[in-house]
Amino acid sequence: MKLHHRIVIPFASVAVVAITATAYVALSVASRALESRVQSQIDNAAALVSQSEFALNPVILRSVKAIAGGDVLTFNRSGTILATTLDAEHQTAVTLAVMNPTVVAQAIATPPTQSYVTRLSCGAPCFVAFHRVPSRPDTLVAVISQTTELMAATRAVTGTIAVAAILSVAGMIIVSQLVARRVTAPLDRLVQFADATTISDATTRAAVGDDEVGRLGQAFNAMLERLAESRRALVRSEKLAVTGLIAARIAHDIRNPLSAIKMQTQLLQARLRRTEDEPMRDGVEAILRDVLQVETVIQELLELARPSELHRQPVRLNDIVREVLTQLGPQLKHRQIAVETRLEPSEPVLELDATRLKHGLLNVINNAADAMTAGGTLRIESAGDLARAAIRIDVCDDGEGIDPSVADRVFDPFVSTKREGVGLGLVNAKAAVESHGGRIELAPLSPRGTRATIWLPMVTPTHG
Repeated sequence: MKLHHRIVIPFASVAVVAITATAYVALSVASRALESRVQSQIDNAAALVSQSEFALNPVILRSVKAIAGGDVLTFNRSGTILATTLDAEHQTAVTLAVMNPTVVAQAIATPPTQSYVTRLSCGAPCFVAFHRVPSRPDTLVAVISQTTELMAATRAVTGTIAVAAILSVAGMIIVSQLVARRVTAPLDRLVQFADATTISDATTRAAVGDDEVGRLGQAFNAMLERLAESRRALVRSEKLAVTGLIAARIAHDIRNPLSAIKMQTQLLQARLRRTEDEPMRDGVEAILRDVLQVETVIQELLELARPSELHRQPVRLNDIVREVLTQLGPQLKHRQIAVETRLEPSEPVLELDATRLKHGLLNVINNAADAMTAGGTLRIESAGDLARAAIRIDVCDDGEGIDPSVADRVFDPFVSTKREGVGLGLVNAKAAVESHGGRIELAPLSPRGTRATIWLPMVTPTHG
């Protein structure tokens, strides 16, 4: 059974039961009220007619009939009719019912000051009120009211209540349909969205809102985000595993021959220093630079595939920044890159692996320098954030900025927009930062450039 029907059927059932019970009670109350009114009228009429000689006066009896709407029959205990308003057509059937000995006995047994009201079958259902005449103890006055009009009024009330009940039930069913549709329609859309979502296209998100279904959409979107993040992490892990295999093969097949090439080239360079063959010396230096570049790539691959264990020790974070800038100073100066620093004045001391973190920071600053192909300004700032219990290092450049085509993959292995890059610098930087329990983020700057933010937890030295 659909959720829509599970909502509508109980709601409609309760409405039907409640409205039926209400209609029944209302009908019962109305019917009793009408009967009570008729009984009260004939009771009062019987009490009035029984006074003095009114019960024997045909004129007065006809007036009572016109007022009370019921016939009057005056008779004595011997069964003699003394006066009546009944016509000949109905007199026999009515008198037989009214003057029944059992009924007359009950009326006689009623105290003289009270009326005896009962329901009889006078050819048709009727109410009869008996009252004794005080001046004639053996004489009774009976006021007979046919229930034909009462039954017609009851049917009219019943019809009205039934129509109202049916309309109410129909209205409740329509309302329940609208309410159920309003509840289930967003769920149906969410189900359709879930059915249409595929692994290859998980970028769309469900509609959200402030109600329970909207929050369900938010939870579903959060689940999709986690799945997407898990998928990205899995892809990255697979890439790292492939990188590990590549690194091991490179270390085995290339590193030793490369060392021999480097050594022979250095010997050749030493011999050429004593000659005046400048073009030959330039060629040898170019070979050595290329060898160094290949060695750097091999080292980055090995560090990425087999990250070494951290060797933490107390170190000033600002000292690491200064050492990296000192090491890169000549290179930055050659590239016409000015450096501006604004470091945390409290000189925070943290438990860090200085070598590992320095290598990661070198990669970040080199990446920023590579983005400033025509020179520029490199800004490095550090500051403590007590709310996050972390130290923030910002490396800002005014270079070309992040290429939108790789903006979401800059930390994946082998993703690079540089002609000579292999896409491992930021990967190693991320690994170095995350191994310290931190994180690294990239964000574009306005009007141009990029900000790399490194967050490191405040792990202060312990003394024990």
